[in-house]
Amino acid sequence: MTGGPELSPANVALAFLPILALMAAILALRWSAPKAGAVAWLIAASAGFFFFGADVVLLGMGSAKGLSLSLFVLSIIWMAVLLYNVIDQLGGITVIGSTMTRLAREPLALALLVGWAFPGFMQGMTGFGVPVAVAAPLLVFAGFTPARAAAIVLVGHAWAVSFGSLGSSFYTIQLVTGIPGEEIGPRMALLFILPILASGFAVAHIQGGMASARRGAPLILMAGAVMGFSMWLMATIGAPQIASIVSGLVGCAAVWLLSRTLPFYRGAGHPEPEAEPEAAPVMAPEEAGIPTAEQQPEPEQAGKGPGFHLAFLPYYLILLLSVLTQIPAIRELGAGLQWGLDYPAAQTALGFQVEGREDYARITLLRHPAPLILISLIATYLVYLLMGRWRPGTGVRAARGTLKRCVRASVAIPMMLMMALVMTDTGMTALLGSAIATGAGWSFPLFSPYIGVLGSFMTGSNTNSNVMFGALQIQAASALGVNAVTVASVQSIGGSLGSSIAPAKVLVGTAVVGLSGQEGRVLRRTVPYCLGIALLVGLQALLLTRPWEAR
Repeated sequence: MTGGPELSPANVALAFLPILALMAAILALRWSAPKAGAVAWLIAASAGFFFFGADVVLLGMGSAKGLSLSLFVLSIIWMAVLLYNVIDQLGGITVIGSTMTRLAREPLALALLVGWAFPGFMQGMTGFGVPVAVAAPLLVFAGFTPARAAAIVLVGHAWAVSFGSLGSSFYTIQLVTGIPGEEIGPRMALLFILPILASGFAVAHIQGGMASARRGAPLILMAGAVMGFSMWLMATIGAPQIASIVSGLVGCAAVWLLSRTLPFYRGAGHPEPEAEPEAAPVMAPEEAGIPTAEQQPEPEQAGKGPGFHLAFLPYYLILLLSVLTQIPAIRELGAGLQWGLDYPAAQTALGFQVEGREDYARITLLRHPAPLILISLIATYLVYLLMGRWRPGTGVRAARGTLKRCVRASVAIPMMLMMALVMTDTGMTALLGSAIATGAGWSFPLFSPYIGVLGSFMTGSNTNSNVMFGALQIQAASALGVNAVTVASVQSIGGSLGSSIAPAKVLVGTAVVGLSGQEGRVLRRTVPYCLGIALLVGLQALLLTRPWEAR
């Protein structure tokens, strides 16, 4: 580094201390993410003040940047979860899920539809383990053993996490790295094609071993190709917030059509090859304590649920609005309505330069996902009201469920972002990046996705993984002289894959299929697939960046 702290073992150890404290607090002490994040932020601020030449003003600006980023990301999460809860209260999620299970009868096709494509669509709408909570019980009811059902959905939904939750993780990686969305979006989508295909083969292998993987190859390759192309197309046209939604929908259609068209999928029920011990009865999500709406529809209302297209109305609207807002004339309507803060340039006592930022983490009407979700919610309310299908109290129950589900993330994400931005503005992240590049050398891109996996495993969130390690990854890439856009993309892809082994999501999976307390059984199935797909991503990054030529 040209300015800032010296690259020495002592300084590297001090710079790593906040991350080490966060890891120890979550993994060893089993603290909650908000508590661990707060302690890590305090350690980062203290190290910055006492050892890295930061004054109170610089630390305050770094923390304020973290809060600015938090508002940008959390507003997407809040609105995405609220939308899901509203539709759940109206009976729409049950309708959508049951429709999916009726589209395929053959076990392999059903595993790919309900465990690979459909949870990708669900992840596009919301996060917090909801795809696992919705899809895993559907597979159990269809005849899959509980451990296999949970593992299939955990592995099968992971490809959709980076562009999921209406793009919250994707927006986070571009904000913490400073890489514009139009640069990182298409690159990340292209790099996701291999994980999409690999996760499809993993689902087939979990369902029926190598025989299912071989038999499913034509379907997986064709469906995965159109899913990957759809993700790339949405990212390229400037609609990354619906990339997972569209890919999941296209995948559902492709799996359904191909399973009914290709001759060796028709008819034939191939039973699952393994027998497993019986588990406890499948628990309803609310009984298991997993994040769902606070109340389910009353029994007398259950029979009055909407049809599929009415249940799907808000997502049709989001897709339509996301496409319409790419029209220049429409984008200009909200161009003047934006919110962001300006931060001046600064410098530490050790000479580390912090660039000034204007309109930092800017939220712009019709370009940010949260306003689009709000518009779709309002339109959905009016349609349901006019049709006489709006249930009294739906809004209140959905809001309460959203508050209950989001409270932990609403504290944890600001704490971790404050820690990350303090580390960045004091030069600690740049120092760690240089140390990693020096230690790993040209092989760094191979291990880059595993850093993302670690972040998700620790925090249960790809968003938090990107917060913790996004800036560090591009600092290492810069020190190594390799393409930072590719490395940042691989970080988020690794974080996405790590969702399949994150304890928080595994707990959701085991709870809804009646395996509470048997998380190890599920993890033994998911860990090899997660690490294997991450290795493929690392090899892909290594070949694309060719770091041995940069040195």
